[in-house]
Amino acid sequence: MKILMCADGSEISENAIEFGGLLAKGLNAKVTLLHVVEDPRHDRSKGILKRAKNILKDFGLEIETKILKGVPELKIIKETEKEGYQLLILGSHGIEALKVFFFGDVAYRVVEHVKIPVLIVRGKKVKLEKILMCCGGSRYAEEAVRLGGEIAKALNAKVTLLHVIPEIPIMYKGLKMDETLKEFLKTDTPEAKLLKHSAEMLSKKGLDVDVELRHGLPPEEILDQAEEGDYDMITIGSHGMFGVRRFLMGAVAYQVVKHAKLPCLLVKPKKFRFLSSMEAY
Repeated sequence: MKILMCADGSEISENAIEFGGLLAKGLNAKVTLLHVVEDPRHDRSKGILKRAKNILKDFGLEIETKILKGVPELKIIKETEKEGYQLLILGSHGIEALKVFFFGDVAYRVVEHVKIPVLIVRGKKVKLEKILMCCGGSRYAEEAVRLGGEIAKALNAKVTLLHVIPEIPIMYKGLKMDETLKEFLKTDTPEAKLLKHSAEMLSKKGLDVDVELRHGLPPEEILDQAEEGDYDMITIGSHGMFGVRRFLMGAVAYQVVKHAKLPCLLVKPKKFRFLSSMEAY
């Protein structure tokens, strides 16, 4: 696997690099550390990349560094498109919805447009032992489960598959809002089928898998589950709502990424080719 990690010298960026190193080591990945110089008059790229490499020194990784000049989000997006990366890792300060919409944050602007999976890290996280995988019933959710399984297998992490039945039951004709997991799995809905399929394919790879069902607003339930279960990372799929449409409608994935305190792996429509044991899925 080839991973791109973005370094801007901030504490949050360095948190992301440290967590990324843990993940990259488990995946035996090649890492490129990227710094984008926005203002040549204040070029601190060498020092920033030196510190980033120092954070990764104990992981035994193959590391390349790269310096680009220009608008950070544009350079990051173009870099992912031309160099064959399979995962992007970057830090985010996590700002409120209105501020994100009007002013933006590099991480969020990148997430909106980048085509490969993106791992966003905020606070300091130095372990990856429990992964919460959101299984929402779409092919995008299945892709997120596959990539999350790849990571879980590599790091011997425990996995919880979570499905949330939304507050609006019309989306699930014939289902009750108090449906139990056992009752839900007996239904013939695409969501139940995907949940069962996801659990089976992960179990076949020797992963320790739990399945959880919650009822309510999906973003809130996912975030509550993440906090209650003391997970180390969330994986979630997205069809990629952009701009005004995302702001007005609020895609579940973006709400989770925006508010989660722990690392979030966002997977969009399939651009990722698995080159390891997950091909057997």
